[in-house]
Amino acid sequence: MPLRRKALSQELLWLALFAAAVGAALIGGAEPATAVVGGLAAYLSWHLVQAVRLLLFLQDNSGPKIRWIWGVWREAFDSVRSMQRREEKRKRRQRRFFARFRKMVAAMPNGVIILGSGGEISWLNPQARMCFGLGEGALEDRKLVDLVDEPILLDYLEAGDFDRALELEAPGDPAMILSISVSRFKKGRQRFLLEARDITRQHYLHQSQRDFSLNVSHELRTPLTVIRGYLETLCDTEPAQSTRRIPLLRMMQQTQRMQDVIQDLLMLSRLESRAETVGRIPLAVRELLEGIAQEAEELAQASQHVLALSGDPGLVFLGNASLLRSAFSNLIFNAIRHTPVRTRVDVTWGTDGDYAVLEVRDNGAGIPARHLPRLTERFYRVDASRSRDAGGTGLGLAIVKQILDIHDASLLISSEEGRGATFACRFPRQRWSRLPVEPGEGEGAALPSPTAAEPGAKLPV
Repeated sequence: MPLRRKALSQELLWLALFAAAVGAALIGGAEPATAVVGGLAAYLSWHLVQAVRLLLFLQDNSGPKIRWIWGVWREAFDSVRSMQRREEKRKRRQRRFFARFRKMVAAMPNGVIILGSGGEISWLNPQARMCFGLGEGALEDRKLVDLVDEPILLDYLEAGDFDRALELEAPGDPAMILSISVSRFKKGRQRFLLEARDITRQHYLHQSQRDFSLNVSHELRTPLTVIRGYLETLCDTEPAQSTRRIPLLRMMQQTQRMQDVIQDLLMLSRLESRAETVGRIPLAVRELLEGIAQEAEELAQASQHVLALSGDPGLVFLGNASLLRSAFSNLIFNAIRHTPVRTRVDVTWGTDGDYAVLEVRDNGAGIPARHLPRLTERFYRVDASRSRDAGGTGLGLAIVKQILDIHDASLLISSEEGRGATFACRFPRQRWSRLPVEPGEGEGAALPSPTAAEPGAKLPV
């Protein structure tokens, strides 16, 4: 705040009065030195008293009355009082804001907990108390893991990988299914926002859909097998020139397609229910990819595709070889089947920071951006007619996503129209390791060949 002219004039007037007092003392016969020292002492004493009053004014929040103050000190007291009033208004606004915020969060259907850097509770709403069975009473500065006996939640918080939500039964109500998500915020001393969302309805709805698909698939397998058997008998006994042979062959083709759909549905149900075992068996991925590439050669030659394979021979995967073979072969076969002829498909296996990454990249027509978020949905097709002509069931990418999920991995899809598409499988550090490869030795020779150990793996394309 600029110094006002009135305050400066009062200060100069006050200084002139002290000078006049010194002059009067000199006229009265006082010693010059004594008069000057006495005047300065009185002037400095005045300022010292005002400084003490200002200090007391700052320490007293009640705001004492200001009396007998002039000049720059009056200006200083007014400025301080003005700042105090502004600060008080700001605090009142802040208190009203936090009061509204707490009411808003308390009214949310989701449980919210603010955790400190050490996992201690800073604040939580009533829904969080209900979800975690924390009851009433003060819980601030107590660690959540000490209050909730849930090993899955403890492992999730200790791992610190919050890219995915955690699903578990609510500790406060086993009939409730919660989706736990954690977000980091505040720089410096980090804090965490934990949100618990009730997904009981969605969970049981999804389970019902999965059970329905599984039951229907089981029920259809036997009649389809019988139908196919009769069709094969009729085709074998029908003369080659018969007009009924072509309809019979088409019926066999559609029956085979229905059997493929049922087989994929059964596999997807097993993956979603975590019936497939994962394990941590070392797998020579480069060797596996070479086996898939050999199987894809016939398809690539027929469509005049160029298939290029490159990979790190010392980089091995820890998991289920059969499932990983299904996922990788699906991506490679899809890239060949769903891109125009004479295009190039690049398959690379390597590392990107802490992740092992398999990339399948093509330079085809690309996929419109609006389709990318839904590509892993069941039976979703970018171009339904072309997908059926290519022989797909519409479940391949859904199966790939489930296989990667149970291996703690993720599928990233990027594409631009006219510039091709890239499907990247990213595996975290605990799912891969590196073995030394001596010059002249076979790639991954110390590991069992997946094609030899698990023949006849299903290719869900």
